[in-house]
Amino acid sequence: MTKQEIIERIEELFYEKSFAEVSMQDIATKIGMKKASLYYHFPSKEQLIWEVLDYSFWVYLIFINEIIKNWNENNFLELLQEFLDFWDKNKNIFSIINQNWYEENDDITNHNKEKQKIIFDTIHKAMETKNWFSKEKTFLFLTIINQIWRKKSIYNLCEIDKNKILWEIEKLFFN
Repeated sequence: MTKQEIIERIEELFYEKSFAEVSMQDIATKIGMKKASLYYHFPSKEQLIWEVLDYSFWVYLIFINEIIKNWNENNFLELLQEFLDFWDKNKNIFSIINQNWYEENDDITNHNKEKQKIIFDTIHKAMETKNWFSKEKTFLFLTIINQIWRKKSIYNLCEIDKNKILWEIEKLFFN
């Protein structure tokens, strides 16, 4: 198994548990590899998490760049839906590393802030180019989208129609 294959297969493990909760043995067991073989590719758990975070960031950035190509005012609801669908369908740890169990590590926090700025700047540049949003409006948009994703578990409990939420967001930003 290559280093890249290992990274791709274990991202989900870090999505489900915090960095501190996952051992090298857990990782080796998940991918069916001996722990010694895992250390051949990654000299430490810290090195492994850095590489998983970078992989996850690039997957997310590629997703962002793909949807940016299709953005226009006529498909804003589709854009919103694509954001939420990405988070529902992908166990991308970059999308959750702002949560407090990753914040325990200052190096990861600082690394994350730099990557989050790249994501923000990429999205804002696209929105600004289309004369949609100022930086502040882009920030509000991303904050709302992130909070919806984090609260998605209450949709069923409250009988909330996700499509209506998306429509309300569109009204907020374009009316």
